[in-house]
Amino acid sequence: MQGTVTSVSKARVGERFEELVSKHPLWQNPLLVACSKNELSLKDYGYLIAQHFYYSRGFTRLLSALMMQCDDDKFRAELSHNLWEEAGEENMEERHSNLLRKMMNDVFDIANPDGTDFKTYTVTYFDECLRFLKNTNSIGAAAFLGWGTEGVVANIYEYWFEGLKGLGVEEEALRYLSLHMECDDEHAEVIENIALSQCNDDVSSHAQEIEAAINKALDLRDEYFRAIYQDITTAKIEPLVSAICGKQPYYKVEDVPLFSSSLTQNSGVKLYSNQQQDDGINFEVSRFNIGCEVMDPRLLEIPEGCRNECHKHAHESMFYVVSGEGRVHIADEHIEVSAGQLIYVPRWVDHYSENTGEGKLTILAITDFGLTKHFSNNTDFSYRKKQQEQVA
Repeated sequence: MQGTVTSVSKARVGERFEELVSKHPLWQNPLLVACSKNELSLKDYGYLIAQHFYYSRGFTRLLSALMMQCDDDKFRAELSHNLWEEAGEENMEERHSNLLRKMMNDVFDIANPDGTDFKTYTVTYFDECLRFLKNTNSIGAAAFLGWGTEGVVANIYEYWFEGLKGLGVEEEALRYLSLHMECDDEHAEVIENIALSQCNDDVSSHAQEIEAAINKALDLRDEYFRAIYQDITTAKIEPLVSAICGKQPYYKVEDVPLFSSSLTQNSGVKLYSNQQQDDGINFEVSRFNIGCEVMDPRLLEIPEGCRNECHKHAHESMFYVVSGEGRVHIADEHIEVSAGQLIYVPRWVDHYSENTGEGKLTILAITDFGLTKHFSNNTDFSYRKKQQEQVA
């Protein structure tokens, strides 16, 4: 899904402005990219959808604003039917905002979505949409809400739907999303027809106006999603940042598990190991659970004639060679090492270590994993290659 509109939703936005929509930067938005790469947690999705609830519960106001701009009573009647569907028709429990409330309660344990702390960017996004619809003409309003909004909702919800399924959420619990993935093409078609009818079969003369309205809708959503992604990312390290800025310890002294440890494998907790004889890979890593907030001490042990696998990760590392001799490969650099040496390994750079001496090569690695673990796709094992054994 990353980088383009899927074939399913292309039909929903129509062929006339398909290329314009599919090439918009929205589809490279970091939030959607993170969804497509399965980098968001259930808590992340809960935050995202809780903010989205503000837009969803107010969506009928946007439809009403379009109706206000529409001169043709036939189209106003069709928009009224869309409003009726949004309201659940005869069954108020099927009202779309209530379906979303149910999903938020069942999936994310958010019992009172209306009490969410809606961020300024969330309120601003909705207000900007409403302001545009109220202050443009019927062509601009229909293009904004048709091709630029309803026409892409199914595709956006598909990102969320698949991401949540990947986290083990049952499809039945995601009915709000699947319903919109199925029916929003009809809503989009009605709204697109309003725009086309106002053009009197001369779309080319109004193409610039229509494209400007579509881009406005997509730009606003792109900016909104970027703000959410930034919030999701920074929220994870907010307690640590607050402690630093507030000159407060992140841990209470009495909660620190250990203040000291001997530097032996038996004193640590086995983190992972890997043995692949064909590739000469054979190593073990242990973690020392002393009371570090950001630093994460680990002991890497490599038998004679072996190495660990080439890998890279978000955390940077300082290697202190405790015993043995070897070679540390960092990108194109090859550093000969022996006991007592200190080596720096930058974040997101390929590296591996090999034992070139006699006996075991032992390296103490101090990383900032305590910080980077809060960011997407940087778990203890996400960056390891072909690990045979993982021990939490």
